[in-house]
Amino acid sequence: MIRANRVTLLAGALAVALAGIVRFVLPYEQEITSLWSFLVKLTPQLAAIVAIAWLDVEWARRLKMHLVAIPAVFLAFLLYFVPKTFMAAMDIEDKSGTFEDLYLHVVVFVPFLIVALLLAYRLGGGSREGVLRTGLAMSILHVSGLEDLVAVSMNRRLDAIPEVWGWADHITVRIGHPATKYEAYAFIAAHVVVALLVLFVPRRWLRRRSARPQE
Repeated sequence: MIRANRVTLLAGALAVALAGIVRFVLPYEQEITSLWSFLVKLTPQLAAIVAIAWLDVEWARRLKMHLVAIPAVFLAFLLYFVPKTFMAAMDIEDKSGTFEDLYLHVVVFVPFLIVALLLAYRLGGGSREGVLRTGLAMSILHVSGLEDLVAVSMNRRLDAIPEVWGWADHITVRIGHPATKYEAYAFIAAHVVVALLVLFVPRRWLRRRSARPQE
């Protein structure tokens, strides 16, 4: 069991350790001040994706792990994320909390959702390649700026899409300055294209390219 799941155990332990560092060691705040801190905050979910991808499906099936893990994930959502969201919103309303508190709560939920979906897929017999492809694609979309675009589009307080996206730190630290509206559009489009390539480029194309003799 240990040998078959050694990558899962190591990557899983690493994911937990990295999550602890991100939550309790590094500054836990809404603002992203550097590319380094942005990348570090992504490492727990990337390690978790690797852990799920290398899970021994046959072993998990023999233990009927899907009957425990999937309801446990649902209960984590139901008993933590749902009431915590309500409490954060109520704290903002009575001014005992801030929007940053709600933001940081939602930021935790997104990688949790990615990992939960991948775990359900893998326990249902999904392939290692499928986990890696969908996990990487979702991670790319996660940091693409799509959510920012939808949020400002839904914001009734705004008359139009802002000309400069100064709040989008995850974009700022990667391009070196606050993105203009059209830079943000290009940034989002590039990420969506890359995510689609990750999902749909056939493996045989990659093999053919790697097998091509070097000139």
